[in-house]
Amino acid sequence: MHLNEIGRYADEQLRNVSSHYPYAEIPLWVVMPNHIHAIVIIDGDKTPHDKRVVETFHETSLQSAKQQNAIIYATKMQSWLSVVVRQFKQSITRFANTSALPFAWQTRFHDRIIRDRDEMNRIAQYIENNVAQWESDTLHIMSL
Repeated sequence: MHLNEIGRYADEQLRNVSSHYPYAEIPLWVVMPNHIHAIVIIDGDKTPHDKRVVETFHETSLQSAKQQNAIIYATKMQSWLSVVVRQFKQSITRFANTSALPFAWQTRFHDRIIRDRDEMNRIAQYIENNVAQWESDTLHIMSL
């Protein structure tokens, strides 16, 4: 994949995410012309803790304590993921604006909790093969 100026900057930011967020690691990613795929690992032992944060959940009384704890943990990790993604997107936008490059993000991002090794392997394979699949990507074909 030949990256443009914004793509190279995005790649650099992904490479250095741990220097900005010690609790986050991105072991695998690919920057495509119109999207990015990344596996982001959030280390709960390294996240900053703020006792002012209050978590609330609906219908938790219907769940076991183990299920409640799993939901709370997953929600906290997703919150830290949102911090990383939001700052990453802001950094790229600031770079594009400063460089007078046309650029815009979609407003949201798609996240998925990877629950086991098989799922991790499938997702890693998808990311690694994404560049090779670009020629047949419907968004690529539509842009021709």
